[in-house]
Amino acid sequence: MMLRRIALLALSVLLLSPVAQAADPAAGFPQTNYYLLPLGILAADIESIRQSVQSSGTSVIAYNGGSVEAIRGDGTVPMVAESVLSDERLMVIDGDRFLLRAPGEGFDYTVRPAEDGYELVIDPQRDLSMADVLGSVLPELQSAGIVGSDLSLDIRSFAKDDLKGPPPPDGVAIDSTLYGLRVARDWFGYAAMKGLTVTGLRVEVVAELAAGAALPASFLPYSIEEADGLVKLSLPIDRLLALAGSSGIAYVRPPYRPSVP
Repeated sequence: MMLRRIALLALSVLLLSPVAQAADPAAGFPQTNYYLLPLGILAADIESIRQSVQSSGTSVIAYNGGSVEAIRGDGTVPMVAESVLSDERLMVIDGDRFLLRAPGEGFDYTVRPAEDGYELVIDPQRDLSMADVLGSVLPELQSAGIVGSDLSLDIRSFAKDDLKGPPPPDGVAIDSTLYGLRVARDWFGYAAMKGLTVTGLRVEVVAELAAGAALPASFLPYSIEEADGLVKLSLPIDRLLALAGSSGIAYVRPPYRPSVP
């Protein structure tokens, strides 16, 4: 009960803020779109979150170096970890990052890594009010130990039926398909549809280096191989824009795949 009171208090402050008024909370979340809300930095320990969500029947896939562990919400261990990706309640752990997906009343929500901490994805199946959605989600997140440092209503909205997808931000040298992955409501479904190689919360990309440039040091841990001014990486999805905006990076794209004759 205390968690719910704290969540509702936070929600009431948000809805009365100037940002919320600019977002027009009365308009709510129409089902035609999905929505990304910043959560900020999470202070939660991933292992404690895992224990909490597993106790409520959430399936877990954990990537640790070259090993993969998968446990269904009913406690069974599947033969193939990828078969768990379609489970309704899912937590994917990849090193120091995690993604949590769960259903709500008339919507699905996802907590996942973003450029500045984590973000909340709201995917409504019908027109819903902002207060109803957040009033339901926030207590669930708090009960799992997920509390962001900067929850706000600085909402980004994307149309579900936009087949072309949103264009990358100006000045960011990244392939539009990779940008589409970054903002997709479902990373795994989008990657499968577009033929991208995603392992855990990382995607396989190629960085084209500017003449005489080297890969920035912060991205070296994700490097797989380098040759002729190209670097192949297995990169956290939330780091795509950071790589594309780095000095010395001319372009970030998926690896070229040979066509079948």
